[in-house]
Amino acid sequence: MAKPRLVAAVLALSAAFAATGVHQGHEYTTTSSASVAPLAYVVGKTGLVQVVDTRNGTVLVQADTGGRATGVAVSPDGRRLYVVNGWTGAITVVDPATGEIVDRLFTQVQLSHAVMRPDGQRLYVSAGGGVAVVDPENFQMVAVVKAGGQPQGLAVHPNNKILYVANSQDGTVGLIDTATAFQTSAVQVGGLPQHLAISPDGKRLYVSAMRLGGSTPGTVSVIDTTTNQVVGAVEVGRGAGSIAVTPDGATVYLTLPKERSVVVLDAATMTVRERLPIDAPSVAIAPGDTRVFLATGTTTTVLDSTNAVLTTYRMKTGELQEARPRPFDAALVAFPPQPTGTGLRTSSSKSSRSSTGSS
Repeated sequence: MAKPRLVAAVLALSAAFAATGVHQGHEYTTTSSASVAPLAYVVGKTGLVQVVDTRNGTVLVQADTGGRATGVAVSPDGRRLYVVNGWTGAITVVDPATGEIVDRLFTQVQLSHAVMRPDGQRLYVSAGGGVAVVDPENFQMVAVVKAGGQPQGLAVHPNNKILYVANSQDGTVGLIDTATAFQTSAVQVGGLPQHLAISPDGKRLYVSAMRLGGSTPGTVSVIDTTTNQVVGAVEVGRGAGSIAVTPDGATVYLTLPKERSVVVLDAATMTVRERLPIDAPSVAIAPGDTRVFLATGTTTTVLDSTNAVLTTYRMKTGELQEARPRPFDAALVAFPPQPTGTGLRTSSSKSSRSSTGSS
């Protein structure tokens, strides 16, 4: 295990924020060996990680990141898993092939969500007053973006040029130029934006937002990324959970943990197609895969394209070098982003420094 280290760039971060291989038991239905996403990276609330073979439900690897998890991202090549231990202000790098903790970066501020740029050259992590920009090649913080109030969810355009951030206190979605690491504009969506998801073609950005008041319905808004205008919105229910878009861009899934349900939206009409009685804090869909993965506590539930339960993987407790087993409570599911461009350099901690100057 690598020794935790505090990078010098954390001083700038703090100032900016102040100004602003174990097999587990499972229940499953065997899926095709041609599944697009052979592995799912499931993270529990307490920071436990399990790498699941999506073809048969086998838990291949376990890891313990040692702190409550609030976000997760995967390198495009699937060789590095970045877990945000938000309450302790740490970003932990896991080798999903072995479960080894490869590195850890402490920021001294509370962190929230994470997203990997599709080209693998930058990792973005939201926090109280901005967005930390991390170079995955050498695992160093290279910039801090001053965003709006209380940044939460993140998404990157497939062209790698724009980072979107949900500014929850401002009711806006900020647009950050990834080359300059500056927020260039913001789109007003209202409420308290929490989670973002972008369509595979990059033309539509979906925003889940809470509303003040316990009985006030939350919303999902859609932004046309070519005009940066809100072109639709729909009330969905209390809260604002995780959001994901199918590879064809036709369907949007939203979790509503407060209502213990999952909302299925028609992307074209922005209407509710169906409400599924599933209690899940997080939803994820792998690039090019028609299956929908839901973190459902002691299980990971997989839906097919008709929203029927295709598979249920039971995530049983592992020892993880402790005298007593710790319970696994699945909270996040992640997959590698869809790599874009030519000559892709996939990220790997402890490798050579990138030659690009973008932030």
